[in-house]
Amino acid sequence: MAERIVVLMVIFGGMLLHYWFVFRNKIKKREKAVYFLLLLIGLYLGMDYALNKNWLDFNDMIKPVFGGVSKEIDDFLNVNK
Repeated sequence: MAERIVVLMVIFGGMLLHYWFVFRNKIKKREKAVYFLLLLIGLYLGMDYALNKNWLDFNDMIKPVFGGVSKEIDDFLNVNK
């Protein structure tokens, strides 16, 4: 677990340093909001990975919406041998 946390700290630290030196004064308020929203989503998923928890992730949100349709497409394209 400690290795995963170190890797996440390096990755997110690099992202924040890049933001600090490149984007800090060059992007607008709305772009900053989107950047930090995506950063928060990444932090959430990173903590899910580092702590090895079974928290809600993208597959859990998409499966109820598109699960039936994807099953139908898979059954249609499946070739029985």
